[in-house]
Order: sequence, then structure tokens, then C-alpha cells
Amino acid sequence: MPDSFLHTYAAFRDFLAHHPEIEIGDSVTSIPEEVRTEFYNCFNATRKAFVETQFPQHLDRTAVLLEKYRKAEDNLAGLLSWEDSSVVTRLQRFMRDPMDSLTRELFDPLFDLLKGRESVESFTARASSAIEALFPEVFQAGYEKWAVLSLIKMCEAGKAFRVDVRSLNPGERSKTAIHAPSEEVPIPRESASFLFSQHRNAIFTVPDLIVHSSRLNGFVGIRTGYKEGLYNAWNASQERVWYPVDTDLLTLMEGLTLVYFSEKAESIALIADVAKLCRPDLILWCIDAQNMSQENSFEKMTRIDSRIKPPKGSYIIANAEWPGSGDSAENNLPAQTDEQTMGVHLLTVGYDESRLMPVIEALVRENLPQVSSHRSQVEKPNL
Repeated sequence: MPDSFLHTYAAFRDFLAHHPEIEIGDSVTSIPEEVRTEFYNCFNATRKAFVETQFPQHLDRTAVLLEKYRKAEDNLAGLLSWEDSSVVTRLQRFMRDPMDSLTRELFDPLFDLLKGRESVESFTARASSAIEALFPEVFQAGYEKWAVLSLIKMCEAGKAFRVDVRSLNPGERSKTAIHAPSEEVPIPRESASFLFSQHRNAIFTVPDLIVHSSRLNGFVGIRTGYKEGLYNAWNASQERVWYPVDTDLLTLMEGLTLVYFSEKAESIALIADVAKLCRPDLILWCIDAQNMSQENSFEKMTRIDSRIKPPKGSYIIANAEWPGSGDSAENNLPAQTDEQTMGVHLLTVGYDESRLMPVIEALVRENLPQVSSHRSQVEKPNL
């Protein structure tokens, strides 16, 4: 255990020894009001020291991510901003204050250490495990947010639109597709204010935002953090291809960025309802190269591309090169022996937005004819 944490923890124990009025035991926790502020100052300092000494690389990488993300936000300051929300997600907390996000994982373990339920060694193992479970999730999602903002900038977006979908009413429960109510999808409206994350109980899955791109001469809709819809939609676009929603499909959707392109904003206002998913034109999967191998990322994206079949391709967006990959990671992809994998591309982007250009070029291109009957089969449930 690094000395700085042990030193801070020892000072905390010394503070407790000099304040016998504070009772922290297996069955009691009593912190009098007159010493509560000082107690939590020591408590928080101990948590912070643990993160700083155990995970300095996580903090260093996060500092770079936040610097690049805030610059990307500034580049779009006149186009969009994030609304305050009554519910703060884990990602939103991480992007606002990474130290607070990580030290929250230590609240219960540190109290258990003080109560004697944990030794320093078992506390270290438990606290480290909690942070190692959280960090890859929020760091990857933060990188995805940077990539989305960078892509919007490269689209040369002049206007932005939101779809104001409501959440379930108080006391209302989700139902199966057969029994779920039906409702009309709202028409996109121009806005400069957007939700950082969509509401968990939204009745439809809609884009995070839709922008009009002068570069592409059309509308681009983007959705991160996919979650299935809860109602049936009356007015799903007849111009789009739809897939039935099932458990396997929902599993594949985790962590993906769905990108839609259309000449009409209303045709991409609905991404999914309780029964069906609108096929995206293009899929991005933003990954942390330190957390997943090149081989595993390609294998998963191949399964995704084969199932969803986005006509403009599936792109792995990596934040760094893999060891030994050189400058062109795509040259190191496994051999593609089936037409199902032809839509998979790997871009080592880092924080260089210009390396997203192949995604813009793919959106510009007309959809190519399908290369095989397998590739062209789609499932269109009754709308």
C-alpha cells in the first residue's frame, strides 16, 4: 500500500482517537454535528488519497479526455448545450468531477474499514475492484461523447433538433409489445438545449440530437446509450427498415453509437419503440484500446455488423494504437473471408478529429447494392 494513503488514513484514525464522542462500530454510527464537517473532511481526504496513490494512470488519462472533450464542447458552443437534469448519471458525474465519481465507490468500503469489518488489505482489494469495474465503463462512454461532438463539428452542422419524448407516468409500468400502449412520436423541433443522457423511462428511443449538415446536405441523427422503447409508435417512418427487438439484439446494442442520415428530420425521429428498431445507416463503437484487444473488438463488431447490417458500414473508433499495430491498424485486421464482414472498419483516431473523415465520407456515399441475398435480407414487422 503506498505510504501517502497510509499516512492520510493514520491521520484520520488519530483524529477519531482524539474525538471519543464519535462512535463508529459494527452496529452504531454516531457523528455529532459539531465535528461532522471535520470528520467528513478527513473521510474524503482518505478516499482521495487512495485513488491518487492507487490509480494515478486513470487520473492522468481522464485529465487528457476532459481537456479534449471540453474543447470539443467549446467548438459547438453556439449550436448546443446540455440541460441540467434532476437525475445525474454515472457518466455525467464522471465528466463533471472524476475524483468525486471514483471516490463515491469507496464510501461503504471505508466505513466498513473504520468499523473493523475490513482490514487494510481487504479494503484495498474491495475498493480497487469497485473502481476497476467503474472506470472502463465511464471512460469509454466519455470518449464516445468526445467522438460524437467531433463528428457533429465535421458535419458542419448549422442547426440542431431534439425530439421531446415523454417518460412513463408516475406509477405506470412497462409492458410487453402486445400490451404496451400506442402513441405518436413527436416531431423534431429546433433547439440549442439537449439532454446529456436520455431518460431511463422514456416511452420511445429517440436520437440524442439531430443536426442539419451543410456538408452532407441532410439530417444526421445520433444516439448513444441505447435503451429499448416502452410504447408502440403510431407513426414510425415507412421509409426506413425496421428490425424486431429481441434479447440478442438488445445485448449487441450495448455501447454502440447509432448514426442515421436522411433528407427529412422526421423520418429519423424514432430509433426504436417497444417492438422494433430502426436500422441505423452507420454504427460506431468507440473503445479504449487499453481495455480490449484488437482481435476481440473486431470479432464483436463483426457480429454486430452481420446482425444489424448498416448500409454505410460499422466503424471501430479506437482511442490509441494497439501494441505493434503501427500507423494503419486496419491493415492488421483478421482476414475477411465472408461478405458479412465487409462493412467493418477500424479507425485509430485518438483525439484527432480529422481521423473521423472516413465516417463522413461513408455518410456522403450512396448506399451500395447489397453483395448477397443474405446481406440484403431485412425483417419488416407490421408498423
